[in-house]
Amino acid sequence: MLTFSDTQISAFLAYFLWPFARIVGLMLADPLLSSRNIPRRFKAGFALLLTVLLAPILPPMPAIPVLSAEGTLLVVQQLLIGIIIGTAMRIVITAVEMAGFLMGTQMGLGFAMFFDPQHSAQVPAVSRVLTIFATLLFLSFDGHQVLLAALVDSFRTFPIGTMLAPESLRELAIWGGKLFAWGLWLSLPVVGCLLVVNLAIAVMTRAAPQFNIFSFGFPLTLMIGFIALYLSLPLLEPAISQLYREGFDFIATLLKAP
Repeated sequence: MLTFSDTQISAFLAYFLWPFARIVGLMLADPLLSSRNIPRRFKAGFALLLTVLLAPILPPMPAIPVLSAEGTLLVVQQLLIGIIIGTAMRIVITAVEMAGFLMGTQMGLGFAMFFDPQHSAQVPAVSRVLTIFATLLFLSFDGHQVLLAALVDSFRTFPIGTMLAPESLRELAIWGGKLFAWGLWLSLPVVGCLLVVNLAIAVMTRAAPQFNIFSFGFPLTLMIGFIALYLSLPLLEPAISQLYREGFDFIATLLKAP
């Protein structure tokens, strides 16, 4: 009769549980896999499939019982590492969303909102369009494969059982603070153009007080805003690609064993 000891069962569970926790953490924060449009069963099945494929090539697991305080802490740590990887890329998407919000507000489309199932909230239409553009750009250069490769490489550079340094969370917070600068940077062509338009409308209103700013200024601002957005789209492609590359480099430098 085939029998297994408690040590063997614990080692077998650890062989799959800890990598599975890191993969699930990635799916909780990744801008693509965390979408609510993807069924949870598919996410769980995909995470389990990745775990089965990756487990044989991973470094040896630490000799820590799964059903213990250290084992529970290790599961939480792997979840946190996966969330850090996904959050680093989500910040790039959030910067694009912020750029769209700034553009829409300056164009007079701040009221143009609709329900976004991804965030379960009302989001500006321009922001949603730019988010779709950034997502398609991410898929066009196989960014999802690069992200999965970064996840696989994290098991080698940051093995399971290595303690996560507090500096990593601090660097992630600093990285998150950059999204405001990135959002302003991406929206500068449209915002700058609309600033000139608003100044011109202000001068015309000052020169001719009878000039109806509401009947002429809003359509003009809206039209020029769309033209500026259309002309700036080719410039957004290399800028967003650069942000993605910086995100992948940040993940590579962040998850290195001390």
